[in-house]
Amino acid sequence: MTVRTSGRRATRWGLRAAVGVLVLGLVWLLTCWAVLQHPRVDALSPSDALFVLGPHDPVRMAEAFRLMDEGAAPVLVVATPSPRSGHSAEDLRFMEEKDFCTEDLGYKVVCFAPDPSTTQGEAMKLRELAEHRGWDHVSALTFRQHVPRARLLLERCYPGELDVLAFDYRFGPSEVLRQFRYQSGAFVKAWLTPGCDQQLPGRPKSLG
Repeated sequence: MTVRTSGRRATRWGLRAAVGVLVLGLVWLLTCWAVLQHPRVDALSPSDALFVLGPHDPVRMAEAFRLMDEGAAPVLVVATPSPRSGHSAEDLRFMEEKDFCTEDLGYKVVCFAPDPSTTQGEAMKLRELAEHRGWDHVSALTFRQHVPRARLLLERCYPGELDVLAFDYRFGPSEVLRQFRYQSGAFVKAWLTPGCDQQLPGRPKSLG
């Protein structure tokens, strides 16, 4: 075998590997576009509680208040995890004050800090509240790209009728792509922990 022949083979293998990576990337992107960008979303129907997954930012809560005003449920349940970076000062103040937890809004409001501070922790709390209060129909609210994973985790913990409602953030292309990456990684964690309250060793909370 000459050096030239060996070099040609290496080049061919390199090209094949590059094409393979591109094909896998395209398949992943198309899958995310179909599953995360166009998830199955349920229609609003009266239920026992509207369960709002965190974080409790103004955009999310505005949609929750709108749904409650439309008669979504007699009880509003809001996950209020500690605010993370990336929010404006005004949004952080809104999230830290949580005035809606104590104001008289014309319906009962239940606020809680999920433990662990993940979607799984929120699902575990839904199980606890539903068992204690006898709920058999719950509506959950989250943003569009989170709907499929939220449905998976909530259904693991809650055996009753579940409607998952969605709202949209004003995501640009780069943020949509970031959500594709994040949700994909979090799905891997969800598949590795198939039980309602099953945790990875050390209970890592980075991918909830």
